[in-house]
Amino acid sequence: MKKAFTLAEVLMTLVIIGVIASMTIPTLKKTSDEKAYVAGALKAYSELSSATKSIKRTEGPISMWASYSSANAAADIISKYKTIMPSVGVPSNSYKIQTLNNEDSSLGEGTFSNSDTTITAADGAIYNLAFVNDCTAANAASKACFRFVVDVNGTKDPNMIGVDVFAFDVMKNGDVNPAEGKCPPDSSQNSDSGNNKGDEDKNDSSQNNQDSDGWGCTARLIKEKDISW
Repeated sequence: MKKAFTLAEVLMTLVIIGVIASMTIPTLKKTSDEKAYVAGALKAYSELSSATKSIKRTEGPISMWASYSSANAAADIISKYKTIMPSVGVPSNSYKIQTLNNEDSSLGEGTFSNSDTTITAADGAIYNLAFVNDCTAANAASKACFRFVVDVNGTKDPNMIGVDVFAFDVMKNGDVNPAEGKCPPDSSQNSDSGNNKGDEDKNDSSQNNQDSDGWGCTARLIKEKDISW
């Protein structure tokens, strides 16, 4: 007589498999998602660096790219990037960006739906020219001329700084630097960075490095190639 599993034994085995799956699948998905976010950030860094070099070859020094005293400076600059990184459109709906402290960031809800300052790449990543500084002065060499904020997976969740949203600063010499600062942030107070276009005093690189939104996670990710926070 052949031995066989009883119904109770089969059901118990299925229960055990289900419990193990419920414990491991979320972890595997989180790991997979984070690898995708890291890849997206690295790609955005490369794309911005390459585009900036290309524009500099045709437009000359960054200090000559726009009339920095004009309210249209951001639109002038983003139009140059659109020639290298064509936009496929912008999100029709506004959405919030959260900090690692689970608070609303200093970015406005309409940040990524502004067609004058936003590029949506073919891969779905959204690039927003968050602020512009006057880089025409001789003493502006060490300061970010402007900052791009990139949501590497577009409108999809989690829409969180340091997870799928990162910042890159374009310097006067043409270098593109990942935003620096504390990661994770140790304060719940939002800074003004990324929210005041053309405001030189509020948006210089020294203040941006000290903001509490967690932009410094960009530099940490680029260095470590991982999301460990």
